[in-house]
Formats: sequence, structure tokens, C-alpha cells
Amino acid sequence: MAEPAARRRLGRLWQRSWPEHPALRADASCVVPFQDADPTGMVWHGNYFRYYDLARIALLDALEFDYRRMAAAGQIWPIVETQVRYLRSVRYGETLRIEVRMVEWEFRLRLHYLIYNSSDELVNEAVTVQVPVAAADEQLIIGAPKSLCERIEARLTDA
Repeated sequence: MAEPAARRRLGRLWQRSWPEHPALRADASCVVPFQDADPTGMVWHGNYFRYYDLARIALLDALEFDYRRMAAAGQIWPIVETQVRYLRSVRYGETLRIEVRMVEWEFRLRLHYLIYNSSDELVNEAVTVQVPVAAADEQLIIGAPKSLCERIEARLTDA
């Protein structure tokens, strides 16, 4: 049985129960730099996390909840879980487009990423989970900050 087109578009890690809100989506792009490639010219697998970060920063900036604001609020948001699927190799010099969607935010940030090459082929897919931690004592904070939830709700209402 063939997968529905919408599911293929969102990748295999996408969960049907996740909401897809255009207001909670951002894109970034980059040209793969020389230092990201191994001696064969292929991107080393660990460097994909920097590409996710480009898109995550774009999304958090759009929500006015960037890392500086997190720090000013006395919080750090470490990544505590990842899932990654490597589908195609990427070479030094290729242009990548990275999409990110926020799919969970009440207690933690769950973000879903898709990376496409310049031929618009899906080359990588990932999910990251970040949790709020108090910077002062490194204790887990239960629930996302009210200010972040309010910004998200406002974007959903405006969309």
C-alpha cells in the first residue's frame, strides 16, 4: 500500500497526531561549507545538527523567544532526545533547505526537521526534544514559560 502524499512530504518520523500549523514553521538555507565534509567530500553525520540549529534559530526568532531571551529568563533549553534519518548523502558545496515545524510546546519543545538538497530531494529528517531547565540550579522546569505559550497562541490565532 502506497503512503499518502502528505505523509511522504512530512517524512517517516512525522506522527499523525502532531498538529501542523503554518504559523509554527520556519525555513533556513545554507551552502555546505568545506569543514563540514569528510575526506571524500561527504557531509559528516554529526554536522547535520548544526543545520537543524539554523532552522530552530529562525523559528525561535520568529516567536521572539531566541536563546538570549531564554538566558535572560534564567533558562537553558538542552536537547534531551533526538531521532535522525539519513536518506541521501550531501556533498561539500551543495545548497540545503531546512524546514522546521514545532509540534509540541506546552511542556517541552518538540521540533520536526526536513532537509532538502538543491534538487528538492529529501536528504535528512530529524526530531529534537528540548526541555526548560533553570540556569541557576540546573533543575527541570515543568512547563514552557507562559510568555512562550502566549506568543505561540497569538501566532495560531493570527494564522
